[in-house]
Amino acid sequence: MPHVLSKSTPPPDETLQAGRPVTLCAGRWPGVEFFVKTQDISRLTTWTITDSRHTAIVHLDGPIHRLETELLGAGRAWEPPMPGEVWVVPGRARYASLAHGRTVRYAELFFDREHLARMTGASEALRPVRPLAGHYDRFLHSAVERLRQLTDRREDMARLAAECLSQTLYTHFFLQFAGDAAPARRRRPAPQLPEETMRRLSDYVEANLGQPMTLADLAFAAGMRPQPFLPAFRTSFGTTPAQFIIERRLRRARWLLRNTTLDITRIALDTGFSSHAHLTTAFRTRLGVPPKEFRAGLTLPE
Repeated sequence: MPHVLSKSTPPPDETLQAGRPVTLCAGRWPGVEFFVKTQDISRLTTWTITDSRHTAIVHLDGPIHRLETELLGAGRAWEPPMPGEVWVVPGRARYASLAHGRTVRYAELFFDREHLARMTGASEALRPVRPLAGHYDRFLHSAVERLRQLTDRREDMARLAAECLSQTLYTHFFLQFAGDAAPARRRRPAPQLPEETMRRLSDYVEANLGQPMTLADLAFAAGMRPQPFLPAFRTSFGTTPAQFIIERRLRRARWLLRNTTLDITRIALDTGFSSHAHLTTAFRTRLGVPPKEFRAGLTLPE
């Protein structure tokens, strides 16, 4: 049986206690198990998940001032979480976080890998899922909030809509976060970077987001030559160095847009984009909205 240390279903009359999560709603559909929880993390709190299924954790609201996450290959986010950000934990991966803040609300979704094979009639469930920390997913954020609303209702149409939405979330998860299915014949995979090297690279990228970074720079930080470094990076992080840097730059830009009054052009330059237009293009491509709308709070569809 999977073990989820943060799962709890308290009696209806239980009040929120520091350090103890309270389940606000829960649902189970084919291939999907869903919880929305609230928790007072004014005391230092540990979140740990051990599960054979893939997991997505969506931060919905509430301030987290400190979050230290151990999720190998996900990289490290220096800024606190923002609403709509997702932590993706592949099945059987080790996930642990140390958190401190105030009262927060978050969703947990557990995806049964075998259900995808049953849906498609193929071995799609073997597609590897990439670990992620602090990844913004506009659709997942809005769909989770809608699923929460539907789960609270008891009429038949709401139940049917909730089941349909759960299956949409299921397929969205694999479309967004799973890589290509492994071919029948492939070359020997590149060696994995040591954990300490991965942490050093993640910190190096975060510390230099406003500066140009080349493959040679990253390889030097890892103590390797560029030729063997590139495949080792892809094996370890599940993406290319260029895409990894863009994702971290966009996250820093989102944090500055949400938490400061800096001019958008200033934010673009401070996060390594060449201009306001460059940042806007990246925002539209990855998030579906320009920076100005994101700052105005128009990050969720009506």
